[in-house]
Amino acid sequence: MTVYSLSILKGGSGKTTTAADLVAALAALGRRVLAIDLDQQGNLTRRLGVTDDTEIDAVAADVLTGDASAPEAAIPSPSVPGASVLVGTHDLADLDQRPEIITSLRDHLPEFAELWDDVVIDTPPAMGLVTLAALAAADVVIAPVECATEAYDQLGRLNEVIDRRIAPRLRPGQQLHWIVPTKYRHRRLIDREVVELLTEQFPGRVTSPVREAVAVKDAYTDGKPVSIYAPGSPIAEDYSDALATIIGRPAPQRKSPAPIPAHG
Repeated sequence: MTVYSLSILKGGSGKTTTAADLVAALAALGRRVLAIDLDQQGNLTRRLGVTDDTEIDAVAADVLTGDASAPEAAIPSPSVPGASVLVGTHDLADLDQRPEIITSLRDHLPEFAELWDDVVIDTPPAMGLVTLAALAAADVVIAPVECATEAYDQLGRLNEVIDRRIAPRLRPGQQLHWIVPTKYRHRRLIDREVVELLTEQFPGRVTSPVREAVAVKDAYTDGKPVSIYAPGSPIAEDYSDALATIIGRPAPQRKSPAPIPAHG
Protein backbone atom coordinates (compact mmCIF):
# COMPACT_ATOMS: atom_id res chain seq x y z
CA MET A 1 0.00 0.00 0.00
CA THR A 2 1.27 3.44 -0.98
CA VAL A 3 -0.21 6.47 0.79
CA TYR A 4 -0.16 9.76 -1.12
CA SER A 5 -0.97 12.97 0.79
CA LEU A 6 -1.61 16.23 -1.04
CA SER A 7 -1.01 19.43 0.88
CA ILE A 8 -0.44 23.14 0.36
CA LEU A 9 -1.38 25.95 2.71
CA LYS A 10 -3.38 27.93 0.18
CA GLY A 11 -6.84 27.42 -1.20
CA GLY A 12 -7.42 27.48 -4.94
CA SER A 13 -4.11 25.84 -5.81
CA GLY A 14 -5.62 22.88 -7.62
CA LYS A 15 -4.91 20.50 -4.74
CA THR A 16 -8.26 18.72 -4.77
CA THR A 17 -8.39 18.62 -8.57
CA THR A 18 -4.96 16.97 -8.55
CA ALA A 19 -6.02 14.53 -5.82
CA ALA A 20 -9.09 13.46 -7.81
CA ASP A 21 -7.08 12.90 -10.96
CA LEU A 22 -4.47 10.93 -9.02
CA VAL A 23 -7.28 8.67 -7.78
CA ALA A 24 -8.50 8.25 -11.35
CA ALA A 25 -4.99 7.60 -12.71
CA LEU A 26 -4.28 4.89 -10.14
CA ALA A 27 -7.68 3.27 -10.64
CA ALA A 28 -7.12 3.25 -14.42
CA LEU A 29 -4.05 1.09 -13.79
CA GLY A 30 -6.31 -1.48 -12.14
CA ARG A 31 -5.27 -0.55 -8.63
CA ARG A 32 -7.68 -0.54 -5.69
CA VAL A 33 -7.71 3.03 -4.40
CA LEU A 34 -9.03 4.56 -1.19
CA ALA A 35 -9.59 8.33 -1.35
CA ILE A 36 -9.70 10.10 2.01
CA ASP A 37 -11.24 13.58 2.06
CA LEU A 38 -9.93 15.46 5.10
CA ASP A 39 -11.26 18.85 4.03
CA GLN A 40 -14.47 19.77 5.79
CA GLN A 41 -15.75 21.36 2.58
CA GLY A 42 -15.88 17.90 1.02
CA ASN A 43 -14.67 18.96 -2.43
CA LEU A 44 -12.83 15.70 -3.16
CA THR A 45 -15.93 13.82 -2.06
CA ARG A 46 -17.97 15.73 -4.65
CA ARG A 47 -15.34 15.36 -7.37
CA LEU A 48 -15.58 11.60 -6.92
CA GLY A 49 -19.33 11.63 -7.50
CA VAL A 50 -20.69 11.44 -3.96
CA THR A 51 -23.82 13.57 -3.46
CA ASP A 52 -26.12 14.49 -0.60
CA ASP A 53 -28.33 11.56 -1.62
CA THR A 54 -25.54 8.98 -1.30
CA GLU A 55 -26.07 6.59 1.61
CA ILE A 56 -23.25 6.95 4.14
CA ASP A 57 -22.81 5.03 7.39
CA ALA A 58 -19.65 6.79 8.64
CA VAL A 59 -17.33 9.58 7.50
CA ALA A 60 -13.62 10.42 7.51
CA ALA A 61 -13.84 12.12 10.91
CA ASP A 62 -15.17 8.89 12.43
CA VAL A 63 -12.12 7.01 11.17
CA LEU A 64 -9.73 9.60 12.61
CA THR A 65 -11.36 9.38 16.04
CA GLY A 66 -11.61 5.59 16.00
CA ASP A 67 -15.42 5.53 15.96
CA ALA A 68 -15.35 3.59 12.67
CA SER A 69 -12.77 1.65 10.71
CA ALA A 70 -11.79 2.60 7.18
CA PRO A 71 -13.59 -0.41 5.65
CA GLU A 72 -16.74 0.44 7.61
CA ALA A 73 -16.75 4.05 6.41
CA ALA A 74 -15.55 3.62 2.82
CA ILE A 75 -18.12 3.81 0.03
CA PRO A 76 -17.64 3.15 -3.69
CA SER A 77 -16.96 6.22 -5.80
CA PRO A 78 -19.89 6.69 -8.20
CA SER A 79 -17.63 8.22 -10.85
CA VAL A 80 -14.32 6.32 -10.54
CA PRO A 81 -14.61 2.53 -10.88
CA GLY A 82 -12.24 0.76 -8.52
CA ALA A 83 -12.04 3.66 -6.05
CA SER A 84 -13.61 4.04 -2.61
CA VAL A 85 -14.13 7.24 -0.62
CA LEU A 86 -13.99 8.31 3.01
CA VAL A 87 -16.34 11.27 2.94
CA GLY A 88 -15.22 14.70 4.15
CA THR A 89 -17.75 16.59 6.28
CA HIS A 90 -17.92 19.53 8.68
CA ASP A 91 -17.23 17.06 11.53
CA LEU A 92 -13.56 17.43 10.65
CA ALA A 93 -13.59 21.01 11.95
CA ASP A 94 -14.03 19.71 15.50
CA LEU A 95 -10.87 17.59 15.48
CA ASP A 96 -8.25 20.28 16.01
CA GLN A 97 -8.76 19.83 19.75
CA ARG A 98 -8.01 16.10 19.51
CA PRO A 99 -4.20 15.66 19.40
CA GLU A 100 -4.55 11.88 19.39
CA ILE A 101 -5.72 11.98 15.78
CA ILE A 102 -2.24 12.93 14.51
CA THR A 103 -1.11 9.30 14.41
CA SER A 104 -4.52 7.78 13.67
CA LEU A 105 -4.13 7.23 9.91
CA ARG A 106 -0.45 6.35 10.19
CA ASP A 107 -1.30 3.51 12.57
CA HIS A 108 -4.71 2.50 11.17
CA LEU A 109 -4.24 2.30 7.40
CA PRO A 110 -1.54 -0.44 7.33
CA GLU A 111 -4.06 -2.80 8.94
CA PHE A 112 -5.99 -2.84 5.66
CA ALA A 113 -3.21 -3.17 3.12
CA GLU A 114 -4.94 -6.25 1.73
CA LEU A 115 -8.00 -4.17 0.79
CA TRP A 116 -6.37 -1.25 -1.03
CA ASP A 117 -3.25 -0.87 -3.13
CA ASP A 118 -3.10 2.92 -2.79
CA VAL A 119 -4.52 5.66 -0.58
CA VAL A 120 -4.91 9.28 -1.72
CA ILE A 121 -5.47 11.85 1.04
CA ASP A 122 -6.70 15.36 0.32
CA THR A 123 -6.07 17.90 3.10
CA PRO A 124 -7.52 21.29 4.04
CA PRO A 125 -5.58 24.46 3.09
CA ALA A 126 -4.44 24.94 6.70
CA MET A 127 -1.83 23.36 8.95
CA GLY A 128 -4.09 21.95 11.67
CA LEU A 129 -4.02 18.54 13.29
CA VAL A 130 -5.96 16.96 10.44
CA THR A 131 -3.26 17.96 7.95
CA LEU A 132 -0.55 16.74 10.30
CA ALA A 133 -2.32 13.38 10.44
CA ALA A 134 -2.19 13.15 6.65
CA LEU A 135 1.50 14.07 6.52
CA ALA A 136 2.34 11.55 9.25
CA ALA A 137 0.59 8.80 7.27
CA ALA A 138 2.12 9.63 3.88
CA ASP A 139 4.62 7.59 1.93
CA VAL A 140 4.56 10.31 -0.74
CA VAL A 141 3.87 14.00 -0.07
CA ILE A 142 2.66 16.04 -3.06
CA ALA A 143 2.27 19.83 -3.16
CA PRO A 144 0.20 21.23 -6.04
CA VAL A 145 1.38 24.83 -6.45
CA GLU A 146 -0.43 27.49 -8.43
CA CYS A 147 1.90 29.40 -10.72
CA ALA A 148 1.72 32.56 -8.64
CA THR A 149 4.21 34.05 -6.19
CA GLU A 150 1.95 33.87 -3.14
CA ALA A 151 1.31 30.15 -3.63
CA TYR A 152 5.01 29.49 -4.20
CA ASP A 153 5.77 31.16 -0.87
CA GLN A 154 3.63 28.57 0.96
CA LEU A 155 6.10 25.80 0.13
CA GLY A 156 8.56 27.15 2.67
CA ARG A 157 5.99 26.88 5.44
CA LEU A 158 5.01 23.35 4.39
CA ASN A 159 8.65 22.28 4.33
CA GLU A 160 9.20 23.78 7.76
CA VAL A 161 6.27 21.89 9.25
CA ILE A 162 7.44 18.61 7.73
CA ASP A 163 11.03 19.13 8.94
CA ARG A 164 10.14 20.22 12.48
CA ARG A 165 6.93 18.37 13.34
CA ILE A 166 6.71 15.29 11.13
CA ALA A 167 10.18 14.08 10.14
CA PRO A 168 11.82 13.90 13.59
CA ARG A 169 9.43 11.36 15.17
CA LEU A 170 5.95 11.12 13.62
CA ARG A 171 7.27 9.92 10.26
CA PRO A 172 11.06 9.70 10.42
CA GLY A 173 12.72 11.14 7.34
CA GLN A 174 9.50 12.56 5.89
CA GLN A 175 9.95 15.12 3.11
CA LEU A 176 8.16 16.90 0.31
CA HIS A 177 8.48 14.44 -2.57
CA TRP A 178 6.72 16.09 -5.51
CA ILE A 179 5.55 19.51 -6.65
CA VAL A 180 2.89 19.87 -9.34
CA PRO A 181 2.74 23.37 -10.91
CA THR A 182 -0.92 24.14 -11.63
CA LYS A 183 -3.00 26.79 -13.42
CA TYR A 184 -0.09 27.25 -15.80
CA ARG A 185 -0.27 29.70 -18.70
CA HIS A 186 2.68 29.41 -21.04
CA ARG A 187 2.46 32.97 -22.35
CA ARG A 188 2.48 34.55 -18.89
CA LEU A 189 5.98 35.40 -17.69
CA ILE A 190 5.30 34.84 -13.97
CA ASP A 191 4.14 31.28 -14.67
CA ARG A 192 7.36 30.39 -16.46
CA GLU A 193 9.43 32.08 -13.75
CA VAL A 194 7.66 30.16 -10.97
CA VAL A 195 8.28 26.84 -12.70
CA GLU A 196 11.94 27.76 -13.21
CA LEU A 197 12.33 28.73 -9.54
CA LEU A 198 10.65 25.55 -8.36
CA THR A 199 12.89 23.45 -10.59
CA GLU A 200 16.00 25.21 -9.27
CA GLN A 201 15.02 24.89 -5.60
CA PHE A 202 13.61 21.35 -5.82
CA PRO A 203 15.62 19.61 -8.57
CA GLY A 204 14.14 16.32 -9.66
CA ARG A 205 10.94 16.87 -7.70
CA VAL A 206 8.90 19.08 -10.02
CA THR A 207 6.52 17.53 -12.54
CA SER A 208 5.53 19.01 -15.86
CA PRO A 209 3.01 21.85 -15.35
CA VAL A 210 -0.76 21.53 -15.59
CA ARG A 211 -2.44 24.33 -17.48
CA GLU A 212 -5.45 26.37 -16.44
CA ALA A 213 -8.76 25.20 -17.96
CA VAL A 214 -12.50 25.77 -17.71
CA ALA A 215 -12.94 21.99 -17.64
CA VAL A 216 -11.81 21.98 -13.99
CA LYS A 217 -14.98 23.73 -12.83
CA ASP A 218 -17.21 21.84 -15.24
CA ALA A 219 -15.82 18.52 -14.02
CA TYR A 220 -16.53 19.50 -10.40
CA THR A 221 -20.13 20.34 -11.27
CA ASP A 222 -20.48 16.94 -12.94
CA GLY A 223 -18.88 15.13 -9.98
CA LYS A 224 -15.92 13.68 -11.88
CA PRO A 225 -12.13 13.98 -12.07
CA VAL A 226 -11.04 16.06 -15.06
CA SER A 227 -9.54 13.06 -16.85
CA ILE A 228 -12.86 11.22 -16.69
CA TYR A 229 -15.03 14.25 -17.46
CA ALA A 230 -12.95 15.39 -20.45
CA PRO A 231 -10.61 12.57 -21.53
CA GLY A 232 -8.23 13.66 -24.26
CA SER A 233 -8.55 17.33 -23.36
CA PRO A 234 -5.33 19.34 -22.99
CA ILE A 235 -5.60 19.51 -19.19
CA ALA A 236 -6.33 15.79 -18.97
CA GLU A 237 -3.16 15.16 -20.98
CA ASP A 238 -1.25 17.50 -18.65
CA TYR A 239 -2.40 15.51 -15.64
CA SER A 240 -1.55 12.25 -17.38
CA ASP A 241 2.03 13.46 -17.92
CA ALA A 242 2.48 14.93 -14.44
CA LEU A 243 0.96 12.03 -12.54
CA ALA A 244 2.80 9.41 -14.59
CA THR A 245 5.99 10.92 -13.18
CA ILE A 246 4.71 10.56 -9.64
CA ILE A 247 3.25 7.09 -10.03
CA GLY A 248 6.43 5.93 -11.72
CA ARG A 249 4.90 4.82 -14.99
CA PRO A 250 5.84 6.20 -18.42
CA ALA A 251 3.44 8.79 -19.78
CA PRO A 252 1.36 7.65 -22.77
CA GLN A 253 2.80 8.59 -26.15
CA ARG A 254 0.91 11.14 -28.24
CA LYS A 255 1.27 11.72 -31.97
CA SER A 256 1.84 15.43 -31.48
CA PRO A 257 1.99 17.81 -28.51
CA ALA A 258 -1.26 19.47 -27.53
CA PRO A 259 -1.25 23.18 -28.39
CA ILE A 260 -1.23 25.62 -25.48
CA PRO A 261 -3.93 28.25 -25.98
CA ALA A 262 -3.10 31.90 -25.47
CA HIS A 263 -4.59 33.42 -22.31
CA GLY A 264 -4.25 36.91 -20.86
